Amino acid sequence: MFIELVDVLRCLNAHEETWLVLAAERMKGRDVIDGVLGCPICHAEYPISAGVAHFGRSAPAETHSAPPDENETLRLAALLDLTDARGYALLVGETGIHAPRLRDFSDVQLLLVDPPPGIQMGDGISGLTSPAEPALPLAAGSARGVALDDKIQPERLQSALEVLTAGGRIVAPIALPVPSGVTELARDDRHWVAERMPAPRTSGIVSLHRRE
Repeated sequence: MFIELVDVLRCLNAHEETWLVLAAERMKGRDVIDGVLGCPICHAEYPISAGVAHFGRSAPAETHSAPPDENETLRLAALLDLTDARGYALLVGETGIHAPRLRDFSDVQLLLVDPPPGIQMGDGISGLTSPAEPALPLAAGSARGVALDDKIQPERLQSALEVLTAGGRIVAPIALPVPSGVTELARDDRHWVAERMPAPRTSGIVSLHRRE
């Protein structure tokens, strides 16, 4: 878990949104290998092991996934517009198999939700296991891009959208409807890609002055 990504992790218990406190037990450079995340409000604890923060379900058994086709990885990088190193991109489920090769094309940090087995954390790749409920343990508007796999549930689509920053891109399987709050940019027979629209502006208080 890249140390700076700890700032976007959130406790999901029923209280106001809060950051988590890290107690690192083992680090390698700027990556947390083992440690514990603690909530300062409810005192819930979330362990980090092998670079993965655990918020719910168990990590899959350790096997090795076949590497994806390089053209598919390039396609995903283009759809997410990973043209610079700003922020982080969220890869959910099986889309995480692209992470090692994506790092060859882009310096952006990658955060994998329920990472596929066999994907090593570190060198720009971090992971978390998600809770059973749709909500994701991440700060709203913190991700520059989100990629969803074919197993995503419609309820989690909305949670993923909340994590996406204004102007950020989301790539989702064609079976999912395009939600409100985004502008569809393109689609093919497998995926659609859309951009998160900025929140509507609200008028501030206008100061009135009496004319003399």
